[in-house]
Amino acid sequence: MSSPSPAAPTGRRSKEPIPPVARRAAVAGSVGTFVEYYDYGLFGVLTVYLAPLFFPTDNPASSILVSLAVFGLGYAARPIGGLVIGRLGDRRGRRAALLTSVLLMGVATSLIGVLPTYASAGITASILLVVLRLVQGFSAGAEVLGSVTYVLESAPPSRRGFLASLTPLGSTLGGATGALLGGLTSLLVSKATMLDYGWRIPFLIAIPLSLFAFLFRRKIEDSPEFLELVARKETAKTPIRDLFRHHRAPVLLACTLALGLNAVSGIAGWMTTYLAATRQLPVTPIIFAFGLATLLAAVGSPITGRLTDRFGGVRVMVVTFVGFLVLSVPIFWVLGTATNIVVLFLVIALYLMLIAFVTAPAYAYIAELFSTDVRFSGSNLGQNVGVCIAGGTTPLIAGALVVGTGSALSPVIWVGAATLVALGTLFVASRTVKKKAPAREEEAEVQAQTA
Repeated sequence: MSSPSPAAPTGRRSKEPIPPVARRAAVAGSVGTFVEYYDYGLFGVLTVYLAPLFFPTDNPASSILVSLAVFGLGYAARPIGGLVIGRLGDRRGRRAALLTSVLLMGVATSLIGVLPTYASAGITASILLVVLRLVQGFSAGAEVLGSVTYVLESAPPSRRGFLASLTPLGSTLGGATGALLGGLTSLLVSKATMLDYGWRIPFLIAIPLSLFAFLFRRKIEDSPEFLELVARKETAKTPIRDLFRHHRAPVLLACTLALGLNAVSGIAGWMTTYLAATRQLPVTPIIFAFGLATLLAAVGSPITGRLTDRFGGVRVMVVTFVGFLVLSVPIFWVLGTATNIVVLFLVIALYLMLIAFVTAPAYAYIAELFSTDVRFSGSNLGQNVGVCIAGGTTPLIAGALVVGTGSALSPVIWVGAATLVALGTLFVASRTVKKKAPAREEEAEVQAQTA
């Protein structure tokens, strides 16, 4: 069973009531991604403390760059996780895949919290941190698009944009919570204590959070669309092979859109390190500003979800990517010159709001490029290839651009190129999928009438 074309606005249809299965799916998606991105984002927020503890050098800037490289290394494992867990999702069900991803992430993050440091274990500590970062990346490779897939397959057509937006809302709130807890911990204890054991506290909090998310997801059932495939005995036996044989164009479109999306959103992982390490502004206020700005930006996800249901995801994405082109120069100029924490908070919040407005429709768009039998594998593969190329490398590239040019405006080049790639992908995709739109739209109408 296919979804309505991602190119087609859904605002003409009257809004159906949200059935209980769709509500549970949306909550399960948001709860899981909250925990995943609380866990996953802690590494980026606490890089300034992890760098000297696990990768000590004579030059603090070099330690930071090595830590950012390890941060990016986690992204390299995401395509593998997307394929392995994605195959599980298409063969055994969305529920099994989502349980696996949240369990792996919880275990890896909890173990980071008890790792010995370089001072006590030498290079072994550095290697163990890298391995656990890879496990985090493997897990995250199937989480967000897997959750979006599960929600889309459980939701009525006219509510899909809004319900799917709750997944990135969960990830945004998880990242914000991680940032705020990291900032609160550094505020309550001295820097020496933070370097001694304080940095471990936010990681150990992942233990009860992960347990809660795992137990909650154990109670959910598989999506109605997947259960229909099971009933008709049409689940893909070799989803990965089927993808490369019959769905090459959607995979390529998903990869390039994800590349543009994650290149612009990956800049957020560089901001706190740049302000605290390069500009040497006070660490704790910067972390708090970033966390509060993320909380403020989180409201953009459900708003853009409703806009997607009314106007269509393509229109929302095009307007937002143009916003990146227009606003990136003043935003980066302020980041490189301002010292007032309130001013920095406002520009960070503005940039994060743009990310929130483009992320929700982009995730839904990528998932809807694929038919149900290969959707879990295809959407995760496409998204994570883009993430691997752009998401993990962007903080390092942004840092290198600033170091190499001496200008805080230099990352604008990266943001501009990424937005042009994304806009080009949407243009090509609109011409590629529009021929399929009438049939898929008609199918969606039938689903709405029988829901």
